[in-house]
Formats: sequence, structure tokens, C-alpha cells
Amino acid sequence: MLAHEIRSRYLEFFTSRAHLRMPGAPLIPTDVLGNPDKSVLFTGSGMEQFKPYFTGAATPPSPRITTVQKCVRAVDIDSVGDFSHCTFFEMLGNFSFGDYFKAEVIPWTWEFLTKVVGLDPERLCVTVYEEDEEAFNIWHNVVGLPVDRIHRQGEDKNFWPASVISQGPDGPCGPCSEIFYRVAPLEEMTTDASLTPAQRYKIDDDAARWVEIWNNVFTQFNRSEQPDGTPLLTPLPRRNNDTGAGLDRIAYVSQGKSSVFETDLFGPTLQRIEELTNRTYTGTMSPTDFAFRVVAEHTRSMVFCIADGILPSNEGRGYVLRYIMRRAIRYGQSVLGFTEPFLHLVAPAIIEQMGDFYTELHEREALILQAIQGEEEQFRRTLDRGMRIFEQTMNDETVLKNKMLSGFAAFDLYSTYGFPFNLTKDLARERGIEVDEKGFLAEMEAQRKQSQKGSNIDKDVFSSKDRSGLSLTTLQDTEFLGYHTLTAECEVIAILFEDNLVNKLETSAASPIECTVVLNRTPCYAESGGQVGDQADLISHETPLAAKIVNTRKREGIYLHTVELSSGRLELGQKLNVEVDAGRRTSIMRNHTATHLMQAALRKVLGEHVHQKGSLVAPDRLRFDFTHGQPVSYSQLREVEVLVCAEIYRDLPVSVHVDIAIEQAKQRGAMALFGEKYGDKVRMVEVPDFSLELCGGTHVQSTAQIGIFRIVSESGSSSGVRRIEAVTGQYANSYLADRENTLAQIISALKSGSGDPVAATEKLVNRNRELEKQIKQLQTSGNAVTLPEPVDVQGVPLITAQVAGLDAEALGLLAESTVKRLGSGAVVLGAEVDGKAVFAAKISPDLVARGVNAGTLMRDISRSIGGGGGGKPDFATAGARDTAKIQEALNLTAELLNSGLSRN
Repeated sequence: MLAHEIRSRYLEFFTSRAHLRMPGAPLIPTDVLGNPDKSVLFTGSGMEQFKPYFTGAATPPSPRITTVQKCVRAVDIDSVGDFSHCTFFEMLGNFSFGDYFKAEVIPWTWEFLTKVVGLDPERLCVTVYEEDEEAFNIWHNVVGLPVDRIHRQGEDKNFWPASVISQGPDGPCGPCSEIFYRVAPLEEMTTDASLTPAQRYKIDDDAARWVEIWNNVFTQFNRSEQPDGTPLLTPLPRRNNDTGAGLDRIAYVSQGKSSVFETDLFGPTLQRIEELTNRTYTGTMSPTDFAFRVVAEHTRSMVFCIADGILPSNEGRGYVLRYIMRRAIRYGQSVLGFTEPFLHLVAPAIIEQMGDFYTELHEREALILQAIQGEEEQFRRTLDRGMRIFEQTMNDETVLKNKMLSGFAAFDLYSTYGFPFNLTKDLARERGIEVDEKGFLAEMEAQRKQSQKGSNIDKDVFSSKDRSGLSLTTLQDTEFLGYHTLTAECEVIAILFEDNLVNKLETSAASPIECTVVLNRTPCYAESGGQVGDQADLISHETPLAAKIVNTRKREGIYLHTVELSSGRLELGQKLNVEVDAGRRTSIMRNHTATHLMQAALRKVLGEHVHQKGSLVAPDRLRFDFTHGQPVSYSQLREVEVLVCAEIYRDLPVSVHVDIAIEQAKQRGAMALFGEKYGDKVRMVEVPDFSLELCGGTHVQSTAQIGIFRIVSESGSSSGVRRIEAVTGQYANSYLADRENTLAQIISALKSGSGDPVAATEKLVNRNRELEKQIKQLQTSGNAVTLPEPVDVQGVPLITAQVAGLDAEALGLLAESTVKRLGSGAVVLGAEVDGKAVFAAKISPDLVARGVNAGTLMRDISRSIGGGGGGKPDFATAGARDTAKIQEALNLTAELLNSGLSRN
């Protein structure tokens, strides 16, 4: 059975058993309430998005749910290439929230695998928790599985979380039951007549013989610790089921293949690699076949990650993606012989194979291919530059002798030349050399602390902790009126003050307080999709009240109004008139509609790979982050600006379509936001023949209401992501007025009068450049730095000095110019540059011929104070962290030079 058949039949099987089919979550972990899950980098299981349902923080739309979940687990990246490991996989899931339990799901499991998929029952056996008599009896008495094929195992194997009973953590937990399939020939189990049935079906964790294909987790206990420290398992009032079944593995065993790479999930991709390399994949453990699997698997992972808005970067999940991509590039380059970027040529085979079910692959194909190609081109440049330095570093005598690369040297490769640490480890390992990882991490930490010095940024300034304490299950959803009105009479249904629910809150004008208020309905838009929350006045006709809403948020369907109460009283059941700040809302709407127009214009100018990665729609400005691999030129920005303004001048209607089927919206080409969860019905905002987006925000009625639109800045936000800030309306007027004022001041400062300020500026820049050149010449000529007279070491003139005011480049130039002035001699200089000790050594050609080696001299000098370095015989550099020991290291030069001359 092909993988797409298994996928569809699984969903059909469980929807026919009253399960609601829901979409899988994006690979950036986000729960059903839209909250990010910061406990993991990637979505790694089907149940993660449903945590609020399992914990009772939210009520599921159905007590039975089924999904297909795309997953990434990165713990075994370096094992990918064998027959069993994958970073990306699909998990089939069926979930019960306080509904069915073991008696239903265990027989369903058996029925689906043996009747629907058609697996041989004789090849299946199961595991249960050693104390789970209920599961054991169902497998034996209901399903009919012989006892020798039901294996009891301890909490480390068959309890979730593993070993939770003895080790924790506290919280919901329960036993699990796993299903294994025999992939080795059945005859192996029958040839030895002395084996008992239980021995024949023993699961030995040998992937060549048994493969786990399914796991049912039965969450039925709450784990806590008693006062004496012993664990206590208390039955949960609502028992849940969480099923995870690996589609890749079920396809592998049902198709009778030797690994997941032989199935239809990878077949087209491997075939594409064959076409590109003119090589044949044979399914062995040869280096060529290993590289085939690395490229195929890693390309699948990167395609899905990028489609979900994950782009390569130097931190978090972006770093993992970058490592996956670069590992694939290395195998493709070193084993398969690719000399040009190739991953973007492999990726279309995956998009074609899996795009029918995962439609986002087709929708974002341009972005996927551009991001892949851009990263590979960048990495090849990094490799070309970094490999030369790497080779030089690895050939250092100390490295070769000790078979160890220092953490400082590895960090220098990373920080100075952009050489990834994992790549350094891989390449060093291939040469039998270890890397001091602890030393590298210590250098990283030191750099991090250095970069934080002088910064007053609070680490929590960007956190969005929700301390509302309100139970979503006890309050009705707030009715939102703000699409059609900015004023409404509303009733107070909850008040939160200092994390406590209160019935009444009162204050005087002398002591204003802040609280959170929930209303039965509201005209206030809650911050969402980049649009900031509304502000409003609260008016009471019954009692004196001075209060205003300063922000509006929401959790699921509950709107949380942050209220500044200056005087008067708020209480439950109170009727209040809410009047949204109309001028502020209008400015926000201008910016939101302008954001839509700008995204459409960017796609026209830059290409369809442009997708939104984040936004801020505030009253005074808009900020838009989007996928693009390089800076946007001035001419391109002006072209975008012209396109947006043209739509404004056309005075087009801005249409809002509500309750549109999600499939219909996709067919019309509506743009969707990365990582956003959409229901079956969506809201679309349309500017005819120009822009169509899924959006819940508020907008102007016609484009002309935007007024003026101007782009203020363009910059890099993160790797592969650019950021544009723009203004509209009266804020654009103010911006243009400020620019005119600035230009007038520049003209005045340049004293160009009515002449050309551009020419005057160019003249000033050229003059500045000439002065900098003269300063550099002074620094490197020796006139600006007084060096000591040379000392004699066995007839060799030697100058050593610690100098100030020069960067690393100038230090080297000064050493070279000084030796040139001497004619014959050695010069070793040291300086403190950006908080590090930097050294440079220059040896005249006649001394090199006598055996004096600048690289050896630098290595020994820097090593004496815990640094490292090297270079050519006539010129070398080095570095170390301890700037206080620069002179101490220089004092060793004469002794080291004397020893070197004596040896030769």
C-alpha cells in the first residue's frame, strides 16, 4: 500500500469512528490556542498541539480527534544516512479526551494494521507496561494475541513519560502499548527447535529484525510525591488516549522494503539524485548510497521546514536547519561529486511527491527553492574561504602532535571566518583529531558576555507572559463588535487585580490602578496578526468613573482588556459604554491595508518567494518582515512604493469576505501567514486585482483612505529575512516634513547654498577618504609609532614592542614595513585589539633561508599565554584572550629566536 493510501485510509478509518479530522500543527511548535511551545524546537509528535486539551486548559471541539502530523526530531542528525534514521517523519494520530480508552483503541489498532493495511498478523507482537493488566487482557482475550507475543516491560520502556514513576516529573502520565513488526524472515524464528514461543517473539531492539510502528499512550494517572518522597499515582477523572503511528515505518513494512528509503516516499527523490549524478542507488551501505540517503532525507527536512517559515540562521531551529542543509551539501560535494549548487534541483521531486497532501509545498515553492539555493551558495563561499584557514590550522605542529584542536582555534574559525563548529568537528574527526568542545563553548560564552556589556536591555522585555489566571472553560467567548462599530454598551463579567479574581474594584483619583477586565462583548480589537490592540474610554452613566482601556488582548475567544482605573468603581454585572479611540483605530487601519498592498507589491518586484514572517501594525507606523535572501535595492524600494501609491490613487474598494471555506480561499490564491492556524471557515481581505489575504484585522473601506505611503527603512531582520518600515497618512506627512528639514540643515552645513548638495557631499566624502588614507600611511610608515632600537641575537637584529592604536591589519603592515627598513632582521609586535591580544611577526628572506620560521615563533609565543596561531615562514599572526600578558609573551621572543638559530 502506497504511503498516500495509508495516510488517507487512516483518516477515513477514524473519521468513520466519530473522530473530528483536524489539521496538523506547523513545525514551529504552536498549540491549538495559538500559543508557542518553547519547551521544544520543533513539533515532534501529534499530541503537542493538543496539550491544552489534555490538561483541561481548553475544551476540544470534539472528544475524538484524528490528524496527520509532520514532525522533526534532530537528536540523531549525524546518524542519518543509515537505513533507519530520519530527521523528518509523519505521525498518524488519533486522540481521545475523556472519551474512549483501551477497550476501544487496542482492537481498532489491530483492525487497522491487519485488515486495512493488510499486515501479516504472524509478524506482529506488542509490549505493555508490566503492571497494566487491563491492556494485557485486551490484547490477549479480545484481540486474541498469544501471551508469548505480549511482552511486559518496565517504566523505562512502557510508561509515558519514560521512568516518570520513579524519577518524575509530576503531572499527567500513564502506561503505553507499542506494536512491533518482524522485518526479518519468519523462518529465522522457527529453525531452532529449542526456542520457546516467547523466545521466538522476543523483541531485542534490533532494527534489522523488529521495528516499532505504533504506540498507544494511555494517560490515566496524575503523578505526585508524598511528604516522605515516595511517588503517588492518582487516577485522573478523565482518561485520555494518545496514539502515534509512524507513516514512514508502516509504509516500509507494508511494502516489504528493506528500509524507509526504498518506499514511494523516497523513490522519486533518489531517482532525481540519480539523474543529477549519473550514478545508480543500490541500497547498500557503500559511501555513495549513504550519501544518496543523506541528501534525500535532509532535502525533505529542509523543504518542510522552509515551507513552515523556518529559515537557516545561527540560533535555535534555524541553526539546526542550517546544519542539516550543510551536512547534505558536504556529502553531495565530497561523495557524489556536485561542483555547483544542487539541492534546489533535488527539492522539486519532494514537492511533487508530497505536495498533494501538504499543499503549502506548492504554494511556497518559490520561497523554498530560493532559500535552499541561497544558503548553498553562501555556504560554498564560506567553505572556499574557511577551508584554506582550516587546512593551515590543522597542519600546525602542535595540533598534529597532540591530535587536539584547541577551543580558541575552533572559535577563531567560527567567529572570524564563519566556519561552523560542527563542520570543524566533522572534518577534524575525519583526520583523527579531536576538538576541545568545552574550550569552544567557553569562548562562545565569553563573547556573549562581552556583547552584553553596556546593554540595559531586560532579558524579559520581549516575553509575553499571560498572568490572567482566568479559566477559559468557565467564561463564554467574548462577542466582538469592532468590525462594524466603535461604541457599544457592554457588561463586566470578570475583573482580575494582582492575579486575583475580584467582584469589585474601587480607587480614588490620587491612586490610579491597573487591572484586567473581561466584558461580555466589545468593540475593541485584540492584538493579533501584527495589529496592536485597541484603546478606548469606559463610560458609566450610573456611577462616577474615570477609566480607560489601554490595551486589548485575547486568549482563545476571551478578550482581556487592560484597564487603567483612575477613580470610581468597577464591579461584576456593571453596564459600561465602551468608546474606541476612533482616530487611533483609523490610523491603524490605514497601516494594515497598506501592509497588504506592500506585500503584494514586493511579490511583484522581488518574486513570489516573498512571504510574511512577521509584522507590526501600529497607529504611527507599520513594520513588515518578509522572506528574501538579500538587501532590497533603492530602486526596488522605489518601485514598490510606486506600485502601492498607484493602488491608493485608484481609490479601489477594500472588500472583506467572511465565512469563506479554506479550500476556496486557497484556490483563489489567498496569502496566508506562516504558522497561523486557520479553521474550516476564514476571513479574506481583497483589493481587486492586486491583493488577497487571509486576515482577521481591521481595514479602511477604500485604498484612497490610506492617503500618503512612504517607505522609511529597509534592513536585515535575521538570516534570509528582510524588514521594511513605512508610514501612512498624517505620520507620512510628518516624516516628509522632517526629511525636508533635515535636507535643509545638510545644505546649510555643507555651505552649498543653492548649489548641488549631492556634489558637495561627494566632495566631502572624498576628502575624508583621502585623510584616512594619509593616516593609515602614517601608522604603517613607522612615523606615528616609535619602536625601540633592535637588539642583537646571534647577529640577527630583533625588534619587539607592544604598540597601541593599531588594528590587526595595521599591526601586520607595520611589522612588514619595519623589516623592509631594516633590510635584514626580525620584528615581533603585539597589541590589544577589541579586547584580545593580537601578535604579528615578520622575518626577512635571508633569515628564513637560515631556518628562522615566523609561524613557529608565533605559535610558541602565543601558546605561552594560552593562545594559538601560525602562518607562513616569513609572516605569521596569533591571538590570545589574556591582554595583560602581551609584554610577557614578547619578552620570550629573544630566547625563542636564539634557540631556533642554535638548532639550525
